[in-house]
Amino acid sequence: MRNKIIKISFLLITLMLFSCKKTEKTSVIRKDIEDAVFASGYIEREDEYMISANISGTILKIPIKEGELVTENNLIATIENSVQTEQLKDAEAVLSQSKKNAMASSPQLLQIQSQINQALHQVEQDKTNFLRYKDLRTKNSVSQLDLEKVQLQYQASQNNLIALQKNYQDAKNALELSEKRSGIQVVQQQDILKDYTIKAIENGEVLNVLKKKGELVKQGENIAKIGSGDFKIKLYVSEDDIAKIKLGQKTAIHLNTYPDENFMATVTKIFPAFDETEQSYIVEAKFDKVPEVIFSGTQLQANIETSKRKNALVIPTSYISKGKFVTLENGEQKAVVIGSKDNEWTEIRSGISENTVLIKPKN
Repeated sequence: MRNKIIKISFLLITLMLFSCKKTEKTSVIRKDIEDAVFASGYIEREDEYMISANISGTILKIPIKEGELVTENNLIATIENSVQTEQLKDAEAVLSQSKKNAMASSPQLLQIQSQINQALHQVEQDKTNFLRYKDLRTKNSVSQLDLEKVQLQYQASQNNLIALQKNYQDAKNALELSEKRSGIQVVQQQDILKDYTIKAIENGEVLNVLKKKGELVKQGENIAKIGSGDFKIKLYVSEDDIAKIKLGQKTAIHLNTYPDENFMATVTKIFPAFDETEQSYIVEAKFDKVPEVIFSGTQLQANIETSKRKNALVIPTSYISKGKFVTLENGEQKAVVIGSKDNEWTEIRSGISENTVLIKPKN
């Protein structure tokens, strides 16, 4: 029994000595540190816009491909438009007939003009007759009643002429109005037909083609994405960090397409409003030197440098326990005031001094 107790005691002492040998220590040191705000984001062109359909239908033609350059009014897509084309043809036919009807040689106007010509001839006859009867009356060769009858006939033929002339003008005005309305209808049909032919708004590069030939597209649905100008960096910053961001701050960019490299950029714009869709504030930056190969839409991570401090007191972050305590060499726990921290280092603002020896806390 005594030997067993001695063995157990020996084992415990051995374990305690082994544990003491495993205790990790460190000293408070001075180090240049940088504070940075993390942000995620992506690359986009300076000017990007979506080409969308103004009308629903089936895509007959889509001659563009990703990476191609397009200029203003280049064809992007054509939507099936046979019904609309027929409606335009009908409107053009109506306009053509309306123009013919409004010409002086149209049957309707020729008929009225013929009546006017007859009325003019009748007026001349009645005028001659009236003048003759008037002369005869001065000679008492005809009665006053006969003269008045001839005069009334002359006035009636004049009134008939005036009525026919007004009828002609009214008919001409109506036909010209019909021609004008038909012309407006043609223009409207042409404008509608333009919606079936989708063109580029301005010069740029085709970034994405979102539809294919034969595919159904709805009104307002995107067909292609066009971009131009320099590449810029779009960053999403949390509410906790946005107040730390200033224009001109340097930013280390890690692109998913360059897993082993970082690229420097500079903050150029801070959007003033919170983005509800992204649940973040949006910040823009520009590359100091653009990567040799770069693509719009590339995902990235960024560290925005917010401040630098030289000779700051730091300790390994793993030596902090309960958020604000360190363990001194004598085993005493002491509260410290910490500054910036990351997974590797924590800044010590006060509580301990340089070269203080600390023991790594046990988990």
